[in-house]
Formats: sequence, structure tokens, C-alpha cells
Amino acid sequence: MSHGKLREDTTCQNCGDEVKVRFCPSCGQENTETKKSFHYLFTHFLEDLVHYDNSFWKAIKYLLYTPATLSIIYLQGRRQAFMAPVKLFIFINFFAFFVFNAFVFHDMEKVVIEDTETKNSDFDKKNIFNEKVRFVGNTPKQGEEKSWIDKHINDKIVKLNQDYTLRQIYKMMFHKAVSNLPKWIFFFMPFFAFGLWLTHNKKKWWFFDHGIFTFHYFSTVLLILSFSAIFSTLVGLTPYECNGWYEFLVFLILQIIFFTSYRKFYKESRTITFLKLVFFYLFNFIMLLIILLLALLHTVYTL
Repeated sequence: MSHGKLREDTTCQNCGDEVKVRFCPSCGQENTETKKSFHYLFTHFLEDLVHYDNSFWKAIKYLLYTPATLSIIYLQGRRQAFMAPVKLFIFINFFAFFVFNAFVFHDMEKVVIEDTETKNSDFDKKNIFNEKVRFVGNTPKQGEEKSWIDKHINDKIVKLNQDYTLRQIYKMMFHKAVSNLPKWIFFFMPFFAFGLWLTHNKKKWWFFDHGIFTFHYFSTVLLILSFSAIFSTLVGLTPYECNGWYEFLVFLILQIIFFTSYRKFYKESRTITFLKLVFFYLFNFIMLLIILLLALLHTVYTL
């Protein structure tokens, strides 16, 4: 919808051609005033949110139960039917980053406040003492030099032990890692697509095809993880709490969606699918270990 006031000047600000109507016939830019009121910006935002690329809202519905359908439609050439995979992923990744930081930070703050009163309890003192003893025991012998990473991490551990309880430290590390999850997922995606490329016919399937499937699947992953984080936080406001069963349920749902999407996209028998997925999961397990190690080092470094 266009409600902006038309400019009196009929020269297009974008390309310089003459504009006799609302839109420039050469470049398509609307010939309205550049400066907008707050009311215009607010109403325009609401319009964009409600009508935001109808292809986006249609894509969301598919992502929640069959992301492979989006990949199939896109690769068939019907690229105007839904939002482009990369654009869709970036938007959802931004949404997930906001959710994880907003809700996880709220939980972390709650944990720190709750534990502050018991920071000097005998139990925590004992644990901190044990950690320091372990740290001292791990110091290199005289004449040996610690690596820069070891020295930095050890210094960080000592400082954290002075300021927080062990429970606070563990919680902070967990929440720090979760809040950065969208970034680490983005980092992992090329390896995920490469694993798919390794297990399929190179003439029939291009790396581009696997990349499209990867973008759609991880858009689903981030969407479900975001909703689960919101739900978990809301439950935390009640006397109840989401324990391990909840995380397992979310993990199971993601695996079911991946398996059904994989079969729908690649159209292979159950036996072939099983054999390929054994190798695929093994490859991804190794990649995940490497990325988790990097994520752990990054988390400790940035605490």
C-alpha cells in the first residue's frame, strides 16, 4: 500500500527520468516525499508486518512441518511462490538471535540473582577450593611454559571463581552458548551441506541443491528452537519447569522432521536412506565435535 505524499517535482530521485504518475516508468521507484512522519513509519511497519511478503508467511507454514516441499518448489523454478531460501534463513536467524538473547538473558539474570545469596555457602566454598586445587595441580612444572590459550583460560577460571559460584558459572556458560547458537548453526551449515553432497550422485545433485535443502531445514530448526525457548521461559514463570524430557522431545521432533524431509527431497528407499544417513550422521558428529570445542573455547574466552 502507498499512502506517501507525491512530490511536486516530477523528476525521479533514483534515475532522473520524468515521472508522470506515482511510480517511475523506468526504475519503478515511487515518487513520494523522502521525509516521513513517525505516524507514517509506524503504520507502514504494521502494514509490512501484516502483509510482509505473503510468500514469507506461506513459507513459515511449510517450514513447520515439511521444509523439503519449499526446496522442491524452489528447485522446480517456481521461485516467486515463496521467499528466497537465503533471505528466509537470514530473517529467521535474526529472529532466533533476538529470542535466544532476550529470553536466555532473562533466565541467566534470574539464576545469578538467586545464587548471589548463597555464594558464600560452605558447599560453594568447597567446590571453588577444589577447582583452585585442580588448577594449581595442572600448572606446568618449573621450566615449562604454558600456551597462551591455557594461560588465558586458567586466568579466566580463577577470576570467575572469585566472582561467581560454580552453579552460576555453569549456567552462564550454558546460556552464553545458547545465545550464540544461531551463529554456530550458520557456521555448521556448509559442513552439513557438504555431508549431503558426499553421499549423493554428483551428476544428479549439485552442491547448490543440497545448499537449498540445508537453508530450509535449518530455518525450521531455528524456528522450532525459538518457539521452544519462548515456551520454556513462559513455563519457568509458573511453579513448573521444563526438564530433560522437554529438550529430548524437541530434539526428537527435529530428527523426525529431518528424516521425513530427507526422504521427500531425495526420494530414496528406506534402506538406501538408512545407509547414507549412517555415514552422514558420522560425518556430522565429527564436525559437531570440532565446532563444539571451538564454541566452548569461545564461550570461556568471552564470559
